[in-house]
Amino acid sequence: MKTYHDVFVEQLVRRRRPGGEAVFRLGAILLGLILITLAFVLVRNFFPVLFALVVILEFFAFVYTVKEFEYSFISGDVDIDLIRGKRKRSTIFSCSCRDISLMAPCGTHEEALSEAFTRTTDASESAGGEGRWFFVCQREDGSRELVYLTPNERLLDAFSGYLARKMDYKPRTEHKISAE
Repeated sequence: MKTYHDVFVEQLVRRRRPGGEAVFRLGAILLGLILITLAFVLVRNFFPVLFALVVILEFFAFVYTVKEFEYSFISGDVDIDLIRGKRKRSTIFSCSCRDISLMAPCGTHEEALSEAFTRTTDASESAGGEGRWFFVCQREDGSRELVYLTPNERLLDAFSGYLARKMDYKPRTEHKISAE
């Protein structure tokens, strides 16, 4: 007799900051210091208000440049949420494993990536990062979506249980369920 178990795997991935973001942050700090100095020299009466405004703007510039992705795999359904500033969450992708036609590590199956896609979603750690995978989602309405992600072993194991022949993955360890 075959038994089925619910599968629930979540993974949080923080987008690595490219070098341009570090330059942006340094520029924001320098601009803030210049504005505070000018406010102190030119308009001393409004200095506390301008100082508070610059500090608040710096706070938002730092907090809302942080991007995180949460992958949720629940019994064959995949959801990818974008989290900005560790506060605002929005779902950017959702599908069932039945809609996935191919899943493989980046650098393989280049012929699949040369085709046209309706939408491309990059929810990976970084564009050229190690451990980056992609999958192609074929919707019932005919649209095709390409999704990049950086899954860990648990998430890859969960996908492999539902994608079997559509996935280019061999589990490293066998997971055995004990009958207790």
